[in-house]
Amino acid sequence: MTRPAPDLTFRETMSGPLALGSTNPEAGAHEGRSTPFTMHCTITIDDMDDFVRDASHAARLVAHVQYPPLGDDLPVRDGSFNLFKSTDDPGTKIMSYGLRFQAHDQDYYLEGTKTLHDDAGPDLWRDTTRLYCQLHEGTDARGRVVGAGILVLGMRELLRLVTSMRSSREGTEGLEQVARFGKLFLGALWDLYAPRARSEAEGEVTHGHER
Repeated sequence: MTRPAPDLTFRETMSGPLALGSTNPEAGAHEGRSTPFTMHCTITIDDMDDFVRDASHAARLVAHVQYPPLGDDLPVRDGSFNLFKSTDDPGTKIMSYGLRFQAHDQDYYLEGTKTLHDDAGPDLWRDTTRLYCQLHEGTDARGRVVGAGILVLGMRELLRLVTSMRSSREGTEGLEQVARFGKLFLGALWDLYAPRARSEAEGEVTHGHER
């Protein structure tokens, strides 16, 4: 059967240093400055109501990755995205990404997490835009860790993420779905950066017409 049009899709690109042989993301980020790992993701939410009700807030993820030691434009064969996983601390939420891909006839699995603490101020930006990663041999996170690092969502990438959000619902209803997810995904950052992203996008369109 044909899948109904999704309630929301968006694109996200994150990139940062990752070192083979490291098991600690912070150490790997320091050691892997000459070997950036980049992931280009499209995340799809088929039904926003189901997504919000689901405790893990799971969505579909399609992606490809680039990593100089392994190859360029490697397709992700199986991807997962969970907006918030529960933890023992009610003031802490975990956002997780899982990407299984293959390089040189070897399976790899990138496990990435963002840890969001319920506190105000500049920590919110850091929590939301840094993905702490471990690279495993094999098809899931049970495999041996063979690399680690930190991927970053930069300011321009964040604005592009916001402007890439699309809903199949029309008019005001579609805008409401986008805002509903944006506030879940970015929290207080949504109100701060969504207007800026829209303004920059409108400016690019106007600039293009002037050409």
